[in-house]
Amino acid sequence: MRIHTIEWDDRNRVHATRRVPEAEIEAVFASKPQIRRNKGDGAAGYYALANGIRVNFVYDSGVARPISAWKV
Repeated sequence: MRIHTIEWDDRNRVHATRRVPEAEIEAVFASKPQIRRNKGDGAAGYYALANGIRVNFVYDSGVARPISAWKV
């Protein structure tokens, strides 16, 4: 999976950055994270894990849309 762009809009930015700043979320994707599929019926199909942060995101054709993030 190659992520070329991180897409933010007002809704996902507000929700995803409640616990982790936007710059730290973007740093997760820049640091070659572990990427896995989420289990279950959640809105986010994947998660990235790096730098002690987990980011749930939606992926479509090289674009990642962060949904939520927290420190682990």
